[in-house]
Amino acid sequence: MTGVTEKIVFTYNKQNEKLVGRKLSPFKKDISYPAIILVHGFGVTKEEGGMFTDLAQALTKHNFLVFYFDFSGRGESGGDYTHTSLTKLADDLKSILAFIKKDPQVNKNKIGIQAQSFGTAVTVALAPKVDCLILTGSISQPKKIMKKIFQTYNPKGISLKIMKATGEKIKMNPGFWQDLEKYNNLSMRIGHFSCPIMLIHGEKDETVPTKEMENYFKHIKTEKKKIVLKNADHGLRPVRSKMYKLAISWFKKHLGD
Repeated sequence: MTGVTEKIVFTYNKQNEKLVGRKLSPFKKDISYPAIILVHGFGVTKEEGGMFTDLAQALTKHNFLVFYFDFSGRGESGGDYTHTSLTKLADDLKSILAFIKKDPQVNKNKIGIQAQSFGTAVTVALAPKVDCLILTGSISQPKKIMKKIFQTYNPKGISLKIMKATGEKIKMNPGFWQDLEKYNNLSMRIGHFSCPIMLIHGEKDETVPTKEMENYFKHIKTEKKKIVLKNADHGLRPVRSKMYKLAISWFKKHLGD
């Protein structure tokens, strides 16, 4: 049984920019399901290089309702990404979560999030009240990591990052770095989460070192699990199928009937 895919305008953020994404439903039945929100990383789109497209389909086969979306300034959503910030992206996610909780198909007592890369920093910064969490390629020190991956770092002017996969040039204003100063200690924030948390990282991740995952792991006070996938890069290639199985198992354990 394959999922039913709908393109939807989820909501509008504080800047009145529309947030667009996809909703995948297991069946066309008027019942509620556990829901999963997929949160993409920096400079990419809701599909997360195909990872979220495939993961969403896999999750719907196990009776999960899945939502994935473009942050403002990316993909089909409105806004100018040059003016983005971690705070703004966290507000986007807050708006998405509020919208999803109003969906009649969503079991409001069973909502999970899976975030990738910079999306993990966004999620931890927001600290949403959800029932289950998975962080992949997690970033606990966003300014330190982002400075490293930008080709041109200019805190007083325009910074430049060229995306490896697409060649797209991402430009950031100084406000991006100024805002990141507020989030130097995200690893401490994760200690306030009350839901089960699983961390997955690629053994050969050259973008974000596994130390970032360890920073989070040691501060988690609830049920936790960490896995390093052998031979996997930052995007968990070429072993994404292993991650899908781990994610399904974790969500079924904590959000299933």
